[in-house]
Amino acid sequence: MTKRFFYDPAETPLLKRILYLFRPNALPVRKFPLDILLETVAGCNAKCVFCPNGNGSSKIPPGRMDWELFRKIIDESTAHSIRRISPYLMNEPLLDRDIGKKIKYIAESRGLDSFLIKINTNASLLDEEMAQSLIESGLDRIHFSCHGISRESYEESMQGLSLEKTLANIDRFLDLRNKNGSKRPKVAVTMVKTKLIEKELPRIKTYWEARGVSVHIRPFENRASPEIGEKGLEPQSWRKFSWCKRLFAQANILTNGDMVLCCVDYGYTTVLGNMGETSIADVWNAEKAKDIRRRFLSGNTQGLLCHTCMKQPA
Repeated sequence: MTKRFFYDPAETPLLKRILYLFRPNALPVRKFPLDILLETVAGCNAKCVFCPNGNGSSKIPPGRMDWELFRKIIDESTAHSIRRISPYLMNEPLLDRDIGKKIKYIAESRGLDSFLIKINTNASLLDEEMAQSLIESGLDRIHFSCHGISRESYEESMQGLSLEKTLANIDRFLDLRNKNGSKRPKVAVTMVKTKLIEKELPRIKTYWEARGVSVHIRPFENRASPEIGEKGLEPQSWRKFSWCKRLFAQANILTNGDMVLCCVDYGYTTVLGNMGETSIADVWNAEKAKDIRRRFLSGNTQGLLCHTCMKQPA
């Protein structure tokens, strides 16, 4: 069931508040985000054809998040009731060789709370040292972005990477986790459905299920980058997002501390505030962020990043 949102009672007319009482899928906009996503290092080592990082259109500033800022963000986040912390955003998280240590800091800050720690990675940098570090870190879930099962489809989709190396890295990770007798992190393989892999989907599912790994096939999005829709990768006609929960649930923080509007703001279009200068809560509840959410709820997305977001049918 799709979750819809409305603002707090002071900003919602009485009649709407009464109607919302009879809509179990209606949620008030929270005073603190449910999900915290942050880049500890910027950039990616792949040039995927379905991603703005791959065509050079990303304007995300380069850099590495320093430990002081990282701890500040995590400490504030874990003081609230949250659902997830993911130390990755529009980047490849394993470019940060200290990512295991940072995940361990998050896990040790968890206390009695039950929020999830999860990353997505292309696994090309998942050597034995990195694998062991992640297994021991307290990470709950790791999703491997692996688009295709033939060398041709994979290396055309994820340009600059080697299918043979990626599959070997994932197999070694699974072996190490089993040798450690650990059930964490849970592993899944994820991909977007494009024309390049569409015919391979049965083979893809068979390959990964034989290894006890679930496969998540995501609808193809243009990631708010119209040029992605000009590559002819889509199996079906594009559709405009009819609903999106990211504005209401997710804080997206870059290495310099800037909170941007969305996890697909590769164009660096909308900075809501900076975590080095203020807090997540202050930025989340500031008038700039609230006004954007109100505009989205009213359908007035002209001029917003949201206006260019398109996706394929599920």
